Amino acid sequence: MAQRDFLLWLLMVPGLSIKGRYRIWIYLRDNKLLKLPWQQILIISKMRQPQRDAATFWFKQTKWQIDWQRLRKQTFIAICDEEYPIYLYECIDAPICLFYKGDLSLLSQPSVAIVGFRQATKYGQSVLSSWIPDLVSAGLVTVSGLAAGIDELTHRETLKAKGKTIAVIGTGLNQVYPKRCEQLQSIVSHEGLLLSEYLPWQGPKRQHFPARNRIISGLSQVCLVIEAKKRSGSLITAMLALDQNRTVMALPGRVDVPTSRGTNELILAGAIPVLSVEQIILEFANFY
Repeated sequence: MAQRDFLLWLLMVPGLSIKGRYRIWIYLRDNKLLKLPWQQILIISKMRQPQRDAATFWFKQTKWQIDWQRLRKQTFIAICDEEYPIYLYECIDAPICLFYKGDLSLLSQPSVAIVGFRQATKYGQSVLSSWIPDLVSAGLVTVSGLAAGIDELTHRETLKAKGKTIAVIGTGLNQVYPKRCEQLQSIVSHEGLLLSEYLPWQGPKRQHFPARNRIISGLSQVCLVIEAKKRSGSLITAMLALDQNRTVMALPGRVDVPTSRGTNELILAGAIPVLSVEQIILEFANFY
């Protein structure tokens, strides 16, 4: 079977985590074992016995073959494809498959990840809205997670400025979360790029959203945090970006405002304080 077919199948195997799938792929690739029968791969995988038993039982059923054939008709890129984004490929636990709708060529263009608080303040909204037209004019693609708040504003303002945006969602492509973003998700899929590592029919789960953050940061050369509380998903994205050797920039704010505590602490930890959009644009001179 082709590597793409195998990776699609591996994505379906129950009981495997994102890390587990990635590590199986790396082990088989490095040891030239990709031609092993699929059932044998379940045997040599490092799953715990209950998980292996469940996966073996699943394999013996016929439903997975029907679902697999359905998946093969979806548009997706696999980690073995030439089109797979190089920056993401170099990341630990990179997604083995990415389903997509829209313009795949955006993955090869310079991009900035923009994340922030879901209940964005007027300060954060105002700064971001004023900066995005300049980012678009500089030829930068914006990347975010299509969540409420800063994510949603990033996509809307980019499209408003006639720019290109990538949304990495925490559900399958046939699902919408939150529902308020249903129309925006459709627009992004036609005028930008919609990405998901989840099976098309999978709904939202709590663990999906921190996991998708590594893709948001992994696709981009620069990660910009607009607003964040002391503990937030935006800080997870920023820390992932640092682990991926990305440039992390943060918007400073008042010390007595909770939504700026996270960004201010990021700056204390070494993130670049951003005082103007020109700083972001100049940062890309280091890459191109």
